[in-house]
Amino acid sequence: MTGQQLKPMIDKLSENLELDFSDEQKNKLMQFAVLLINGLQKHRLLGEETAEAIIGKHYYDSLYLLKCEHILPESSVLDLGSGGGFPGIPIKICREDIGLYLMDSSRKKTSFLEGVVRALALERSYVLWGRAEELGQNAEHREKYDILLSRAVNEMASLVELVLPLVRLEGCAYLYKGPKGAKEADEAKKAISTCGGKLEKIWAYRLPTGEAREIYCFKKTEKTPPQYPRKAGKPARKPLK
Repeated sequence: MTGQQLKPMIDKLSENLELDFSDEQKNKLMQFAVLLINGLQKHRLLGEETAEAIIGKHYYDSLYLLKCEHILPESSVLDLGSGGGFPGIPIKICREDIGLYLMDSSRKKTSFLEGVVRALALERSYVLWGRAEELGQNAEHREKYDILLSRAVNEMASLVELVLPLVRLEGCAYLYKGPKGAKEADEAKKAISTCGGKLEKIWAYRLPTGEAREIYCFKKTEKTPPQYPRKAGKPARKPLK
């Protein structure tokens, strides 16, 4: 499939989101979709393999945040568990001024992401391989990021222990969730307060497919105690509840 075949879908995405894309942004969104479709033939990067699902679901979901929140210019943004590049890469394409860090624990996925960054010439974009538990205890990354994004990664009680140690004071973590988000947020209250966060905002919406989605914004109000995140695997096995 060529980029031009995808153009009507990108135009429809822009209309649905009520966001204006420049010609360059549209071209890069189309290029990224082609790279994903080609990559899906080699690796399992996403559950869906069609252009309609990539643009109508994954692009829409990723970019919905830009309808809701103003990301300050030059912000440092970490996409934790980026996988095939969501939500980070579509947001970077539409907000070229941010510094983007794409993190994943899979070598296969980070290799794909490195290729995307090169192919799309995404400046100030970096790919990190590793586990969030280790990154959060690394002085180079701990409490360094203005914004953290995470989509379809872990239940909230374990996820906030991974993300909040990486967010600077007064920075925010945006967690993309499905219809179970409210239940997960209630179960995560201890983890949120323990790791120095506060639930600031929630945005509820539906994808064009009708699926219910929510974005949870957690503001970092206090420094995270040094023992968090705990060792690899422990937040998932024994979340703070």
